[in-house]
Amino acid sequence: MPGLVVIRGMGSIGRRHARVLRGMGFDVHGWPVRPRDTTVDDIPLLNDRDATEAAAAADLVVVSSDTAGHVDDATRVLDAGARLVLVEKPVAPTAAQAGRLAAHPRAHRVTVAAPLRAHLGFRHFRTAVGALAAPRYAAVVSQSWLPSWRPDRDYRDSYSARRDEGGALLDLVHEIDYAAVVFGRPRHVSAVLDVDGPLEMDAEQGATMLWTTDTASVTVRVDYVTRPPRRGALVTSPSGSVAWDPTTGTVTVVTADGESTTTVTPEDLDRDVVMARQAGAALTVEPTAPLEERISAGAPASLAEGLLAVEVCDDARSFRHERGPRR
Repeated sequence: MPGLVVIRGMGSIGRRHARVLRGMGFDVHGWPVRPRDTTVDDIPLLNDRDATEAAAAADLVVVSSDTAGHVDDATRVLDAGARLVLVEKPVAPTAAQAGRLAAHPRAHRVTVAAPLRAHLGFRHFRTAVGALAAPRYAAVVSQSWLPSWRPDRDYRDSYSARRDEGGALLDLVHEIDYAAVVFGRPRHVSAVLDVDGPLEMDAEQGATMLWTTDTASVTVRVDYVTRPPRRGALVTSPSGSVAWDPTTGTVTVVTADGESTTTVTPEDLDRDVVMARQAGAALTVEPTAPLEERISAGAPASLAEGLLAVEVCDDARSFRHERGPRR
């Protein structure tokens, strides 16, 4: 499998992709957005002209620039002839801004990073939820403290704090993605956005969403203002419950009689292992393969699935029920 990989954007996530893919045996070249030295973490860097040529010959191009640049960068490498493109989440700040990428004649070669799908625990969780009787109620959470994400950088200078490409909704869009995979396409999305809070930022600091699907009623809480962090999902029904905690690698199934069984997947606690699993699947499973095949392999989201998650963010923001004064 090993061959050539080009990574657009050499920030923290780009460097992690580079480290993981190089550990898998790939010849990795970085393509920085801003001028840098000739190497980063011993990864050779390309200028714009050489990067475009390299993208045409690469087995995979990873787009890990800031959100506002995703569509331009992905479109550029598709035009150059890139075989496969993996775009970091979210695809774009809004679904409308992704229209040019979605309309590209080679858009079917694009996938969207969704590492929670690559957790072995996620597969156990999805299977167990499918065995629950209706009606189902799901509560999904991802809560953390933004200043602790990158302690060496002021969070106010990051894309997360910018209203036009950050905010809790877009930054924590993975929860929206996996909820749609497990429960189906969201309908009737309503939301309360926290536009004020303890952090100094223009984007929303948190959001609480509610929607329905053909199989469940779903609430999702995402925020940057919780310590200690919490992440996971609880699904309840008349036949029992299923809980997934990706921070501990556990899935717990409880029957209606109270009998509890816990499955532990410690491999999921290593981010590099999960990222390598996703990268391997991105390279071996066709982006247009059936959903079940892609989920079984831990593959990233399709472009259409990545766009759906952004559409839910759009719907939540357009609902316009805000808590706190708009700055």
